[in-house]
Amino acid sequence: MPLGPRLLSFLLPCVLVAASVGEAQTIRYDKPIVIRKGGTYRGNWQSLDPKVPAVTVATSQKVIIEKSNIRSKGTLIHTAFTNANLTIRNTRGVALNPDRPLKEHRYPGRFLVAEEFKNIVVENNEMIGTSGIYLRDYKGNAKLGETVKILRNQARNIDGRYSVGVGRYSDQEYRLVQFVQFNAVRKISGAEIAWNEVINDPGKSRPEENINMYLSSGVPSSRIKIHDNYIQGAYAANPQVNTYAGGGINAGDGSGKTVAEAAGHILVYRNQIVATSNNGIAVSAGHDIEVYHNRVISSGYLPSGVPIPAQNVGLYVWDARGDKARKTFFNITVRDNLVGWSKPLNGRNVQNPTWFPDCEPGKCYGNRVVPGRVTLTMEREEYTRWQNKLKSAGIKVGVVSK
Repeated sequence: MPLGPRLLSFLLPCVLVAASVGEAQTIRYDKPIVIRKGGTYRGNWQSLDPKVPAVTVATSQKVIIEKSNIRSKGTLIHTAFTNANLTIRNTRGVALNPDRPLKEHRYPGRFLVAEEFKNIVVENNEMIGTSGIYLRDYKGNAKLGETVKILRNQARNIDGRYSVGVGRYSDQEYRLVQFVQFNAVRKISGAEIAWNEVINDPGKSRPEENINMYLSSGVPSSRIKIHDNYIQGAYAANPQVNTYAGGGINAGDGSGKTVAEAAGHILVYRNQIVATSNNGIAVSAGHDIEVYHNRVISSGYLPSGVPIPAQNVGLYVWDARGDKARKTFFNITVRDNLVGWSKPLNGRNVQNPTWFPDCEPGKCYGNRVVPGRVTLTMEREEYTRWQNKLKSAGIKVGVVSK
């Protein structure tokens, strides 16, 4: 229902929950809600059924969800096939363990699932233990300013591990999830993923790439902008295994049969990528993608000091699916990044900062390598650098009290 006295009554205290990192407050949760009319909504909703989203948006009218608390054993906020125009801001989302057996393949809920949408804004939210944001099939109109903006959010432990019973997750079986996944979000103008803070702890999370651009594209005059994000941690469900294909950002993914289908017209710049094991920033498909002025730092150790077997490479450009033959892999530029990517299992001072087997001549240049061994102390210094950067820019991430 739209914002009003009845809705505000949900804020009466009843249930004690962890509301944010290092903070607790009493919250009374209401049952799941289905929004069928445009308006501004505030409340506290939960779903204890993995099959039922806590919030469903079933209208194309403009909906704003703000100053709310949402938790769920399944998807937290869901909208599909309604050309949604949805803004979510200053809201806390907590994923609960689905508490189901492995055979059901239930994993922590997405903060947001939006399919066949026209406009999505996700700003100044807090996401705890969720499986991130999934956006598929943009239906918007650039002339009306319809786009995607994911700004100034704070996420902890993006997690795709399957539930294996009450309060337990598998350390082997998982779903591929991301902080942000674009899937067939094509020819979009004005799209931006910026100033987000994403931190994943080993053994408590399992993202694939934290940000992935799958068969998604901007346009030449308005490229998708992924900038000024802080991404720390990307690990296998069991971080001591030697197979893991995730990482920080995949700026181009998916094998497009045509240039129009492929990932393209994407900018990735001024991000800090820290301790994301398998890779820092990858371009495995697409065209007209530029990666520049990023900091990619990884010691190759878990915070406990144990070496990471899946530690691979800081930056790469690799035509993973043979798209050059389809003429959909071209014009990839990777320049002027700072990379420190140690592989301690290969030797105390061994690094593997870059791998560019499919970079066109003159397109990958000016990338600097941190000299010597990258340490856990250097990783911690990156977070201090990030906090100073936020302060200098006057930006606050996560829920902002007003």
